[in-house]
Amino acid sequence: MAAQRNVAGARVLLRVIAVAAAFRVAVFVGTLIWPIANERGSLVSPRLAQGYFDFQFYLDSLARYRGSWMGIVEEFAQFYQAPFDTQVIQLISGPIFPLVMEIFSYGPGNFLPLAILYLLVSIGLSAAWLIWLSKKGVSTPWLIIFALIPNPVWFTLVISPDLLFAALFVAFFLLYFEVRPSFGQTTAWVLILAAMLLLRPNGFSILVFVAAHAGWTMIQSRRIDVRRSVLVLALLVVFGLYLYPYFLTEMQKAGGVLSYFGYTPSEYVSGILPGFPSWIDRPLSWAALVGAKLVYFVGLRPSDGVTDTLFVIARGGAGVILLPGILYLFWAGRRREMALIALYCLPILLGPAQDRYYLPIYPILFLYGVRFYDGVWRTLSMSRRRQPTQI
Repeated sequence: MAAQRNVAGARVLLRVIAVAAAFRVAVFVGTLIWPIANERGSLVSPRLAQGYFDFQFYLDSLARYRGSWMGIVEEFAQFYQAPFDTQVIQLISGPIFPLVMEIFSYGPGNFLPLAILYLLVSIGLSAAWLIWLSKKGVSTPWLIIFALIPNPVWFTLVISPDLLFAALFVAFFLLYFEVRPSFGQTTAWVLILAAMLLLRPNGFSILVFVAAHAGWTMIQSRRIDVRRSVLVLALLVVFGLYLYPYFLTEMQKAGGVLSYFGYTPSEYVSGILPGFPSWIDRPLSWAALVGAKLVYFVGLRPSDGVTDTLFVIARGGAGVILLPGILYLFWAGRRREMALIALYCLPILLGPAQDRYYLPIYPILFLYGVRFYDGVWRTLSMSRRRQPTQI
């Protein structure tokens, strides 16, 4: 009987994975014919040039990598002569995403090859997380919802580092959390972590988590692993110096560039409740800023531009699951998962909080959102059963 149930469960899971793949292919093909507009009003399609704001930054970075690597090194050296002056250095993206664009010759007349790779990565990413969620006991209806959430599918169409980072993250997460350690597996996740660091600055949060976990493990065992300590400290120093200019720039522009429900972070910090005394105004305003950034982070936000209302509602639908998920994670989650998510979210909540940043971790938040709603449903069901029958 158990074997039959396992076979039936595997068949259901394969069907859900097929639904996720079909949905992504349908969106891909549909936008080839009918492009859709992003928040800036630029049309998005696998056959069109990218129109989001940061894409020019990656094109500029690619041009600089094609030029002089020594020139880039000299710019870093010049920056560290005045390490608090963001005007000294020109920011440059990590080399992996420009390298991917270079390999696929991504540009006018040749958009589709890289777009097809992103479609395949998106399908593989959804399959990996669906298998993980199924092993965690998530029921079929929830798996179908996960397969059809539109938010991650958007990054199949948007050629950016986000989807690639999410794919590296799932590989790191499964190797680090779910598999018994071996030399080969450890080597694999170390290489994946290095790739994440060279792809997006968010990778540094993962490195800090690894360092903290290694330190805690050594404290518990009361045994210092000198080689591991030296390796982790070296990685922290090297990548800290490499990413510090990016971090400094992001933190300096976080106060006034983006607004959350009509107020900039600087306005929240100064207080947004003028009718109250400052000792009430400021703590409430600071708490409101944290709440607003968290809500924006999970996608429960108004459009920053000209997004159609239907798409705003669809984007917010995921947030209805993810917001209680992140709260429930810190209530009942595994300690290592809590530490990883906390360190990942900290720089995002300190700096610009945008929903695209949750792409790598949203399946984990989804899992805890499901557990939250399942717990609420069980509580309500038990409450109804306990009510006396009315005669």
